[in-house]
Amino acid sequence: MDGVKKMAMGEYKLDLPDDVIQLINELGKGTTVVDSIKTSIAISLFVAKSVSLARAAEIANLSINDFIYVLQIKKIPWSEYTEESLNNDTETIADLLREKKNDYDKNSL
Repeated sequence: MDGVKKMAMGEYKLDLPDDVIQLINELGKGTTVVDSIKTSIAISLFVAKSVSLARAAEIANLSINDFIYVLQIKKIPWSEYTEESLNNDTETIADLLREKKNDYDKNSL
């Protein structure tokens, strides 16, 4: 791999231009460059759906809540609320309202 040197087990040296490091720091918002790189990688893997939310948080060395917070700051959706979910929820709410009305009507007699 060009610009990457394997140092030891699990350790790599990566040569990146300063402007790329700055972008990584802005994306990752870590306390160190290494933290920012880990968070950036975790975000990328999560957005690509290569890893779960929990695994991405683990890669970034953050709690799930802290990782969600990072995603929210970056305006990256962390849960999928599909149209099907919306339809199911709308149906459930309508059913509950009908049940409540029926209970009210029975008790009013």
